[in-house]
Amino acid sequence: MQPIARIRVLGRFDLSLGGVRVPPLESARAESLLAFLLLHRGTATPRQHLAFVLWPDSTEAQARTNLRHLLHTLRHRLPDADRYLEVTSRTVGWRADAPCWLDVSAFEDLLDARGDGRPEAVRDAVALYTGDLLEGCYDDWLHDERERLRQRQLGALGELATACEARGDLDDAVGHAERLLRGDPLREETHRQLMRCHEARGDRARAVRAYHVCCSTLERELGVRPSAETDAVYRRLVRHPLEPAPAARAGPPLVGRAHEQAQLAAAWRSTDAGQVRLVLVSGEAGVGKSRLVEEFRAWCRRRGAAVADARCYPAEGSLAYAPVVTWLRSAALRTRLPRLDTGRLTELARLVPELLVEVPDVPPPAPLPEGDQRRRLFDAVAAVVLAGGGPLLLVVDDLQHVDRETCRLLHYLLRVQPDARLLVVATARREDVEADQPVHELLAGARARECLAEIALGRLGRDETAVLAERALGARLSRSDVQHLYDETEGNPLFVVEALRAGWTPDSSLSPRVQSVIDARLAQLSVPARDLAGLAAAIGREFSADVLAAAADADEDTVVGGLDELWRRQIVRERSEGAAGGTYDFSHDKIRQVAYLHVSPARRRRLHARIAAALERTHLSDPGPVSVQIAVHLDRSGAVAPAVEWYCRAARAAQLLHAGAQAVRLLDRGLELLLDLPGSPDRDARELDVRTALLAPLVSVGTYASSAMSENQHRALTLARVLGVEPAPPLLRSLAVSALTRSEFAQAEDFGRRLRRAADRDGDDVLVVEAAYVTGIAAFWQADLETARPQFELAVERYRARDHTTHVIRYAHDPKVVCLSRLANTLWFLGLPDDARTARAAALDWATAVGHRFSRTIALTFGALLALDMGDERELREHVAELSVVGHEAVTRHVATAFTGYVAVLDGDTDDGRAAIRAAVEHTRGGGGAPGQHAIMLRLLLAAHLAARDTVAALDVADRLLATGGTARLWAPHARRVRTDLARGTGPA
Repeated sequence: MQPIARIRVLGRFDLSLGGVRVPPLESARAESLLAFLLLHRGTATPRQHLAFVLWPDSTEAQARTNLRHLLHTLRHRLPDADRYLEVTSRTVGWRADAPCWLDVSAFEDLLDARGDGRPEAVRDAVALYTGDLLEGCYDDWLHDERERLRQRQLGALGELATACEARGDLDDAVGHAERLLRGDPLREETHRQLMRCHEARGDRARAVRAYHVCCSTLERELGVRPSAETDAVYRRLVRHPLEPAPAARAGPPLVGRAHEQAQLAAAWRSTDAGQVRLVLVSGEAGVGKSRLVEEFRAWCRRRGAAVADARCYPAEGSLAYAPVVTWLRSAALRTRLPRLDTGRLTELARLVPELLVEVPDVPPPAPLPEGDQRRRLFDAVAAVVLAGGGPLLLVVDDLQHVDRETCRLLHYLLRVQPDARLLVVATARREDVEADQPVHELLAGARARECLAEIALGRLGRDETAVLAERALGARLSRSDVQHLYDETEGNPLFVVEALRAGWTPDSSLSPRVQSVIDARLAQLSVPARDLAGLAAAIGREFSADVLAAAADADEDTVVGGLDELWRRQIVRERSEGAAGGTYDFSHDKIRQVAYLHVSPARRRRLHARIAAALERTHLSDPGPVSVQIAVHLDRSGAVAPAVEWYCRAARAAQLLHAGAQAVRLLDRGLELLLDLPGSPDRDARELDVRTALLAPLVSVGTYASSAMSENQHRALTLARVLGVEPAPPLLRSLAVSALTRSEFAQAEDFGRRLRRAADRDGDDVLVVEAAYVTGIAAFWQADLETARPQFELAVERYRARDHTTHVIRYAHDPKVVCLSRLANTLWFLGLPDDARTARAAALDWATAVGHRFSRTIALTFGALLALDMGDERELREHVAELSVVGHEAVTRHVATAFTGYVAVLDGDTDDGRAAIRAAVEHTRGGGGAPGQHAIMLRLLLAAHLAARDTVAALDVADRLLATGGTARLWAPHARRVRTDLARGTGPA
């Protein structure tokens, strides 16, 4: 029986035969051809016409040749193609008798249904519409058909919204209306419907926000205000029947930026042609960066681009990836999520946890090692960004506040697909950008890839200031008035606009300096609106009406009316859409700053306490994403104990995203608060907990030998002693590894034994393995091989494969790989070469199985060292070849360089090879890195001198090995043999 072909062309092309998915055709033109034939199935299309449809700009001969090649390719890629395609010398068609299910046909059949079953049929049709026809393909023939189907989908959404509203299913009505507006934001009757539905649900704040969005959209896109009917609904919502509806809210005119607009347009043309770009618009505060980008954003939307925008805030208030989260929740990207596989949705749920509720079959994300998690997360975000195929504009305001993790992700997006139609436009204040900020690395990488354009925005000239002022006022100004305004504002657009909004005239006593004019603007507000502005300013970032209402000490009428007044007077404006019903933010940071200055210190503390409580109440199911904000507000309210608790919770949330530097900052702030409290056992116990939590993130951003780690460990030990408690296992292991890095092996063994006791007490196999690891390493580097061997064997015996991820996340290595590799060297020194080879092979096999790069690097390092000691040049070369590729971590870089130098010596480059090893010897002389590194370097240098037949240099290094002692004792017997052999003139043994 011929298998049924199931084809989806709504959204991304997907084809399966008999339930088996056909691999992607990897050709947009092949998908376009199949879509054309399917939409015209049963009809034989002349080849000449088909060639013209697919290649309208080619000559007829070339187009027909292209079609012939494409059909040949399609026959090879599509199983049993002749069962579905009817190809003759003159025509091509989809066979009428070929069993086929096409989503477009099913979609239209459902919409054509009548009778009692129509409501359910329309719902099913809307569910089938997962995207516009053949997204990512821009062949001319698609345009009319794509728009026809799109309009049918929008009509179906409108029908569903109306039906749901009529029968009182208001949540569904809102969902359908919001989806409709994402497709057609100019449909005023739907904005009005959304207002009615929110009002009927008892959510007047969201109803008013729907009006605000309607006003701004119509003004921005059409230059008109809402109709009288919409205004009537608005008046009922804000309950100001005598107050006229607000005038159309035109933003300040864009003046004097023609050159910069041309630069942005050029970047857009490059992107539209298939070149990923990053544009940085920089300048001082108030110079008009965001206004320029806002105009450009609207320009791109009119040209069919999907647009998502986000804003960065100071690091103290946001978790890692905050701008990325905002993008993913935007209307532009949100609609792309259903097209992803469940594996990628799982990764995205780390950033957008509500996906687990919205898509119930998506499994929750499990903790992963840092490298694996970052790789999967970046891939998932890239899949969303690149899923649409069409041009995408990502906007990020205030890039100077961006976190390191977002910078890394942006760098990945810029390079993963260089021909993607992706444009990232960022704004930044030059005066706030520090040399050590993460943004520098991002910009340097973009410059190196030649995909960065920089636009420096300056102040306006006198004539441009005059144009801006006259357009804002709607009246002419005299030359003297213009000069007066220009002298006072120095051409800063924000100062000019705010002065005019505050009522500045040449004869007024109002100074156009920014704080003065904003003071005057805030003074014009009603008292409730001014109080609400202070509360919003205390939030410190964009805010939802839900949080504002929950934190306000006022009734609903006061909150709704005050928020509306702030919007009407352009103190705040609506920003991103989202699960919380959308957000607002101040029109400019300067307004936020001045509004906050108006709040007394005592009232600030009360406001921050209420905001913290409001954030907790509105995020009960998952407070992780707002944990930093809650901590900061509790801190500013003076509530030390709960602030410390939330800083710790926020640090744990940061560590789940492997944002170690942020976790350190959060825990450090918690410690600062605790250290200001009077001493007590409770305070000391809390400090010990925080310092124990700080150990893991300190390692992720530094080393066990860092001064910060040492100070933290010393204080934690002191606290444990004062409190009369045994140090926690994470502290014991941290102390043991730090002792190893200092070559204080006796101390490391002591901490290892204490860790083992804790592990046995708790029945914790992970800690048993880690205790055996540190004890074995300490014994190994003391040349106590009889003690080291059973510890390594115990670690391997008690290791459980299910614990691999736990070991890697907590301790950054796989101990089975490390202990097997070190066991191999131990067995060699004990005179068991065959067992040594077996252990080395097992270490490398397990390293391959678990795929942990750092652990494999360790196995390669000590495998190469074993090959050197055994005189096995073939094995050594194999290990060094791989080590030179993967050994770039700080603790192994010098080792990889030295081994590569040794291979160079073997190949005859004795001078450069030995110079590389000498440099590595000097780099490791002071210690502080992995234990034994300096001894390994000396061992390699000795081997290199022997290979170069430099007897004098070899004797010198043999003496240095013997004199060094410590970890070099492992090779003391070898050094003595070399000395003896060279003294006899027989060469090395």
